[in-house]
Amino acid sequence: MNTRRFRSLLSFPFIARRIFRQPFGLKTKITLLLLLIVPGTLLFSSYLDFQFSKKAQLDLYLDRNLYIAMQIDLSLPDPRIPENLQRIEEEIEEWLLSRPALIGIDVFLFSLKGWDIVTSHYRHSKPIPFTLTHEQIKELKSDKPLILLRRDGEENPMEVTVPLHSRRKIIGGVRIVSSLDEAHNYLNKKKQWTYLITFSSILIILLTSTLFFKRLVGNPIQRLVEAMNRVEKGDLETVTPIQSRDELGELGRHFNQMVRKIRESHEQNIQLLSQISRFNEELTRKVESATSELKHLHEALSETQRQLSQSEKLAALGLLTGAVAHQIGTPLNSISGYIQLILQEGNLPPKDQQRLKIIESQVDRLAESFKTLLSYTTLPQPRRKPLDINEVLRELISLSEPWLRSHQITLETSLDPNLPLVLGEVTHLQTLFLNLINNAIDAMPKGGELTIKTLVTSPLNPEEERWVEISIMDTGVGISEEIRKKIFDPFFTTKKAGEGMGLGLSICEKIVKDHSGKIEVKSEVGKGSTFYVYLPVYKGGEVDE
Repeated sequence: MNTRRFRSLLSFPFIARRIFRQPFGLKTKITLLLLLIVPGTLLFSSYLDFQFSKKAQLDLYLDRNLYIAMQIDLSLPDPRIPENLQRIEEEIEEWLLSRPALIGIDVFLFSLKGWDIVTSHYRHSKPIPFTLTHEQIKELKSDKPLILLRRDGEENPMEVTVPLHSRRKIIGGVRIVSSLDEAHNYLNKKKQWTYLITFSSILIILLTSTLFFKRLVGNPIQRLVEAMNRVEKGDLETVTPIQSRDELGELGRHFNQMVRKIRESHEQNIQLLSQISRFNEELTRKVESATSELKHLHEALSETQRQLSQSEKLAALGLLTGAVAHQIGTPLNSISGYIQLILQEGNLPPKDQQRLKIIESQVDRLAESFKTLLSYTTLPQPRRKPLDINEVLRELISLSEPWLRSHQITLETSLDPNLPLVLGEVTHLQTLFLNLINNAIDAMPKGGELTIKTLVTSPLNPEEERWVEISIMDTGVGISEEIRKKIFDPFFTTKKAGEGMGLGLSICEKIVKDHSGKIEVKSEVGKGSTFYVYLPVYKGGEVDE
């Protein structure tokens, strides 16, 4: 692991995150944080204080040694004069005796080879080597002192070298070497007192903070947790006794308010559940009633569909019978006519005339039989009376709603409340609109939307006839232009064999014509179709006999 990674692991944010991720209690976590913060802060402060004291002590000794060196420089006579050497040695010995911290003093003169020692005195027999570089000599000659802190075994002597003056001229230098034992002793004692004070402060702070935390934070939190446990077990009358004015007191008050609101909400929920139960019972009764009604509507719709199917069959048979009657009736009329001509000539024997009369009677009987069959298979002529188209459509819609829902078809209606009456026959009009609704449902096999609208047209010319317009619109597959031209033809159908006879729209067209109306269709492939039925507005006084 590299140094940067190691320092990041020991950093305060990293350690704090690791502590809070551990499954400890809040009290334990805060105690661990205090153990991390308080000792760290005090130790760091003590370390800085010791370093500053150490620097200040060294600066003090440096200033004192500089002062002593400059005093020696001022007290020494010119060493270049031989007579002064005795006095210089005596002066140096006095300085060594008067300053116990001094280890040795060297006096030297500058020379061509660099420097020459004039005198050298040490308390110990072994002198400290003395060397000067060319740069150091230049600094001395520029009247700058030299300072050096040696590391010589157990001792760390301080060397101070100052220029040696003869009046104002720099002729050499004075080096004094002093011991730092006094400073070290002072710093060692200060370190001991610092450690003692720091650890005592840490212990006092931890004890007081733990006691105060337990009283001010731990106990209120414990009471709050106990209250929460009681609420969790269902006791909604619980109230926490925290009454302080700090954040924990605020939390306790909010907790009490929360429990009160939960209690009120619980009571409201009980009332709501009671109301929902009553509503479910009522809804069940209504569903049963609606189911019974839907069953009756389904039976009525089935009967209506059966009648519609029967009407289609009768209409198909009527059209077929009419076609057959037309194809056979014409030759029968010709045969009957020729028989009458033969009988009128009178040239036949009586026996042949008798035979021709028998043939004529049988031809008449055959024609009468076709007329009778045609009368049974043709829809009766409508007996019209004033009626409200909206009422007819509402009855059909109520019958068709279950059918539409089963085919996933949404019904939209827009019935004009001010729609005038029309002259019509209810049964025939029901057949007309049921056919159109059935076709719309068949055109939407995957579901869709069916829209039924009624309105009255407003012609530009007041003398023109007014019409009641009924539109039935689907969103089905639509009708192409080619098929649209044939949809009202009898027996034309696009359905599979067995699904329809192709007579529904033909019957619709006949019913509309019987009511003096008109029918139109608009369609677009893929978007749906709309059938428009126009019936004349009832003018009053019109009624079928």
